[in-house]
Amino acid sequence: MKLVIAAITLGLWAIVGSASAQTIWTDGAGDQMWSTSGNWNSGVPTSTSAVQIGTQPTGDQIGIDTGGPATVASFAFNNTLTSSVDITALGFETLQVNGAITNNSSFRNSFSLPVFAGASATWSGPLSFGNVVSFSTYQITLDNTTSFSGSNITFDITNATTYGRFLGSGTATVTGLTINIGGIYRGVENEAFDFTSGNFFGATLGTLPTLNAGLTWKTADFFSIGVLTVIAIPEPNSFILLGVGAAGLALLRRKAVKR
Repeated sequence: MKLVIAAITLGLWAIVGSASAQTIWTDGAGDQMWSTSGNWNSGVPTSTSAVQIGTQPTGDQIGIDTGGPATVASFAFNNTLTSSVDITALGFETLQVNGAITNNSSFRNSFSLPVFAGASATWSGPLSFGNVVSFSTYQITLDNTTSFSGSNITFDITNATTYGRFLGSGTATVTGLTINIGGIYRGVENEAFDFTSGNFFGATLGTLPTLNAGLTWKTADFFSIGVLTVIAIPEPNSFILLGVGAAGLALLRRKAVKR
């Protein structure tokens, strides 16, 4: 019985350890390759790895060469770095981070490949993203200035409480890219979605969820405060009444001028 208990205990410790295993970049092979085991203290990162970039990479760059998606539990740049580091792809690779992205160094570090958020988390910078970034329906807390300069970023909406957005005191710089809104949401009149604690000046609004008949998006506040609101499409009679009212006012003004 004692042996069984000991085995179970060891198994539980192994599970706990693997869930928070630190995988640290040592640059041991010096070839800049993510998939080279010798560049890491405990082998190539997996989906349960808390990745840390601890040693300055050769050429200040790490190339993800997995041939497809790479997934990690979290990603951190340590304060032992001596200059900025760029995480890039050698082909069509993408990176999914299921937890925090943290920059503990004094340099702005960057991701040049597509990045996908796999959970709600804190991204603390300064950080720079130079490719597609997808947040799905996750809430990302920004603790510092984060710049997005790729082609687009995407938020998804499921309902009034489950949708992707930025939180926190940090700011997102989104100059020159398109913000797409996706998801299965079909609309409820007067529901509003606040996507940022800052603004989206300098960006372009791209795709939006297709709403049910009779509803449309009010986008006037999106760039200034990051808010989209669902409103009812005015009835045709309303347009007619507005037109008649405008014509009436114009006629009254003309009469007033003649007098």
